[in-house]
Amino acid sequence: MSSHFTILRRDAKWPSGHWCLAAAIAFSLLFSGCLGPTALSLTRTRYNEVYRSTNDEQLLLNIVRLRYADSPIFIDLSNITSQFEFSGRGNYGYGLDGSGPGFSNLGLGEFFLRDAPTLSYHPRSGQETAKSLLQPLSAELFSVVNAGARFEQFLLMTVNDINDVPNAARSIAMIPSSPDENFEFRRGVELLSELEQRGAVELTVRKLEETEDVSDPIPVESVRGSDLVAAAKENYVFRKTDQDRMTVHKCEKTLILRVREQDRLSPEMQEFCRVFRLQPGLTTYKIKSELSGDHPERESGFPDEQDTEARDTIFVNMRSMLQIGVFLSKGVCVPEEHITQGIAPMTPDGNGQLYDWTSVTEGLFRVCSSRRRPKKSEIAVKYRGYWFYIAPNDIHSRACMAIFETLFAVQESDERRGGPLLTLPIGG
Repeated sequence: MSSHFTILRRDAKWPSGHWCLAAAIAFSLLFSGCLGPTALSLTRTRYNEVYRSTNDEQLLLNIVRLRYADSPIFIDLSNITSQFEFSGRGNYGYGLDGSGPGFSNLGLGEFFLRDAPTLSYHPRSGQETAKSLLQPLSAELFSVVNAGARFEQFLLMTVNDINDVPNAARSIAMIPSSPDENFEFRRGVELLSELEQRGAVELTVRKLEETEDVSDPIPVESVRGSDLVAAAKENYVFRKTDQDRMTVHKCEKTLILRVREQDRLSPEMQEFCRVFRLQPGLTTYKIKSELSGDHPERESGFPDEQDTEARDTIFVNMRSMLQIGVFLSKGVCVPEEHITQGIAPMTPDGNGQLYDWTSVTEGLFRVCSSRRRPKKSEIAVKYRGYWFYIAPNDIHSRACMAIFETLFAVQESDERRGGPLLTLPIGG
């Protein structure tokens, strides 16, 4: 960016034109003095908006790629360095120049303003990608719900089954061999969402003590104060079994679904318990991940209904980020041309028709497609000759994108490479 100005005056009666040069110098000094704040006000929000929009486009593009069973590629913009430069010069000429009968007053001033950003890109690859994409989420990420995500959205996106009630488990395959549905699961999470919105349930973390002993009985006189402190640091506690002996119990923080007393026997809560095979009437239900080793003794298949521990525990089978992406990709509306040409994988429904996978993400996430670029859209990307976009009034899909990005940020590996793999200076 550069600017140039010239001040010219020819006047025989007004022999002095020093004000021309003075004005040029004064303007240059004034502008250079406010360059920093001006540059910040003009560029920061623009960088912020473009960063957000391109990040959303990259995420949507990878979701569309997964619908076509193509590989997702993520390139992080790890650093933006913008350098602002300002320079100026001026000169002044006065006197007879032979071009006319009078004197010439010529003031010439120039100033140059340049914005030269340097963009540092970091393609995700190898172990870093495997760690962030393939590792199942932990149950502790339910805290995202307390940060503003709706129960229904979060559970439909991130959970493959709750107490063996499936959430269209075959939908996380890039090329499913047979149709699947999640009607019963949806019913359960919709009830939970209703209960949460009216304040009947809430997620919280409590320190719970296991009932089983993890040590043999220890004489009371053998336990010292330092033993109690050391045990507490490792989340263990000593408990008396009788007057002369003590045992050690495990005490750990556990994610809890707390039910308000007046709502524990409500029709909605009882139906929720029926769907997910829980004991009705309780005020607290533990939430544990099947794959995290929280409950290693639990075998495949839901335990017998007489199992008290199982009946008061919500076992969740959490998805990985890649599985979440594949699930959301089922909400992509594939163009008819790509269906007939076999470009996108489709699933026969057993009646000579193709199964519409958008039914499993209905009301949650939807990506429209069009041959031409949509005039109005929240996010739009071009892929395989078509435009894929989220409608501007589709707030549910936008919210899912926000949750997906938040979870992606949480799942990212802490181990970073020493520096960016690609740095591009813009503007020379």
